[in-house]
Amino acid sequence: MDVTSASSQTSGTNSGAGTTGNSGLPSPSALQNEFLQLLTAQLQYQDPLQPMDNTQFTAQLAQFSELDQLSSMNNTMGNLSSSLMSTGASSLIGKYVETASKGFTQVTGASFGNGQTSLMLSDNSSVNLSDVTEIKNSI
Repeated sequence: MDVTSASSQTSGTNSGAGTTGNSGLPSPSALQNEFLQLLTAQLQYQDPLQPMDNTQFTAQLAQFSELDQLSSMNNTMGNLSSSLMSTGASSLIGKYVETASKGFTQVTGASFGNGQTSLMLSDNSSVNLSDVTEIKNSI
């Protein structure tokens, strides 16, 4: 049995599987689930007298492994980016920052959460790093 007919056999169970990201593409975990369902269907419906070609099977497993590694690398890069953002913000501690809504205020701390870096200021308020318009060592 070829991939197309196995796919049509499982298409009823795959509709709506997984969530989509901002780009409208299925999430990596949804793609992995769909791949495993398709592979299972291929193995279940293949003709025992004419099994799937070993090179095709190996190529599909290699693609699955590559997808898994790319997904893992994407997560690692996201964590690295977050770490670099928080490190950059912590270097502003003790300096003075200006925002559109405030004059120069000294930075007393930094935090990173929910994809945003916040600076804690000496007046017990906080601002997003993206709102900073100017940085000075002293005023």
